[in-house]
Amino acid sequence: MTARVNSTEELISVIIPVYNVKPYLQMCAETVFAQTFRNLEIIFVDDGSTDGSGELCDELARKDPRVRVIHQENGGLSDARNTGIMASTGAFLFFLDSDDAISPVTLAHLWTACIRTRADVAIGDFIRFSEEKVPTERRQFTTEAVDTEEAIRRLLLHQECVHTAWGKLFRRKLWETMRFPKGLLNEDHAVIYDVMVNVKKAAFVKDALYYYRIRQGSIMTSRITERNLPLLDTSERVTNMIIERYPSLREPAIRLHVVVYMRFLSDLLETDYGMFPDVQKRIISTLKGYRKEFMRSRQVRKVDKLKLAALLAGKRAFYLLYRISDATK
Repeated sequence: MTARVNSTEELISVIIPVYNVKPYLQMCAETVFAQTFRNLEIIFVDDGSTDGSGELCDELARKDPRVRVIHQENGGLSDARNTGIMASTGAFLFFLDSDDAISPVTLAHLWTACIRTRADVAIGDFIRFSEEKVPTERRQFTTEAVDTEEAIRRLLLHQECVHTAWGKLFRRKLWETMRFPKGLLNEDHAVIYDVMVNVKKAAFVKDALYYYRIRQGSIMTSRITERNLPLLDTSERVTNMIIERYPSLREPAIRLHVVVYMRFLSDLLETDYGMFPDVQKRIISTLKGYRKEFMRSRQVRKVDKLKLAALLAGKRAFYLLYRISDATK
């Protein structure tokens, strides 16, 4: 039986890439099925799973007529998301990672924010969790509409949002020609700012609507390999693009660029202190080049300034301070 929907609700395509996440997939799906916004097209893209996740997707499709399942050979997260985009028909797109979850009112609040403010994208806050149950944290819902420049500034500073594709409701037009770079790690960083420069207005919904699961073995917690190296080029390209388009955002753009490079160097040293020596030289040279601007910035945390100052004293001092500061978070 087809679920009844409010005829005024525009169709939202929920795109869920799936790869070997069977222990988490049921919870993720149930939080989508429970949405108070009912006019959904739920697209599971099974990216060559080998743990039974693909079969579970088929079971979920039998439970809810709004579900569509696409099975494909493994191509990576970007490829799976791109498949979902091309298969989708909704007026809005929402990306959800298959080991994460969302509040029952996530899509209703994000869609309402877009409609009421005529925004091209609605962005919700998020919380991290690691338990086997969905978080229940709630705050008062408020919405604020901002222009393109302010939205990008908040992304750069990670104020109420982070530069990910998940947790945001996009009007479809933003993705007409945009796709995730296939085979590239940190694909969100590589594409989200290119999307956001085409946003005329963004709505920020100030509540934790997306639940991001922290788990061992995920892409974001993997050790540095050669596959991670393109992040350095991505960060440099994005920084230069933003400074060229929005000169007033130079300070937050450089802040993020330096923070990304310091995190990368720390993870590189953690993986193997002598790994990729030429890459280490490139990172250190870049960081030293931005030292004065970074140290003068009021938008930079004191601890990050201390990390950069420690690097000037040597890699070992930098690494030790970085790990100590991480351990005390």
